[in-house]
Amino acid sequence: MRIRDRKNPPPYATRRRLAVTLGALSFVLLAAGCSEEGAQEYEVPKALCGVDVPAEVLDPLLPNGAKISERSKTASGVKRCYVSVDDKVALSTSVEWYEADTPVAEVAEKTIGADPGDKVTTDKRYSYSGKGGAGLIRCEDSSTIDKDVDGDLYTTVRVGDDSADAADVLKMIEAYTAGAPAAGECEVDL
Repeated sequence: MRIRDRKNPPPYATRRRLAVTLGALSFVLLAAGCSEEGAQEYEVPKALCGVDVPAEVLDPLLPNGAKISERSKTASGVKRCYVSVDDKVALSTSVEWYEADTPVAEVAEKTIGADPGDKVTTDKRYSYSGKGGAGLIRCEDSSTIDKDVDGDLYTTVRVGDDSADAADVLKMIEAYTAGAPAAGECEVDL
């Protein structure tokens, strides 16, 4: 029986260790290179269809991709904004009128398909989940609202195909709702 000399291994054992080490190193470098492939190559906007929203609030809700674009559409008292990444809608928002005192959870359920169990803030101004949310706009200057309108103005945010962290959605709906009056959204003619 032959005893192995650990201090002086045969030449084939050294080559095999070297090959295994180089193979593992190649795999690590390849994996690191692939993780950069799906990066966010676009600049996150600081406004959505004219409503200021901090980029750091919007960023967690947007997917990786090369190109970002937005388009708006207004019809039947609803103003919508669609944000697309690589030509696929990643996020949409709306500003719309509802009957006065409509619960925000009901608005979220009707507009974004929220579940009845979604979270509602203690002040009952926001409803949210990982899919989206709704918020009640408070217009400071009531003279901009037509006296014939008996309703409240709400915002909604809907996240694209993938759900997001509910806390990030809440930050977004709060920021979008706060920015809407300054963008002139407190007018009846949407």
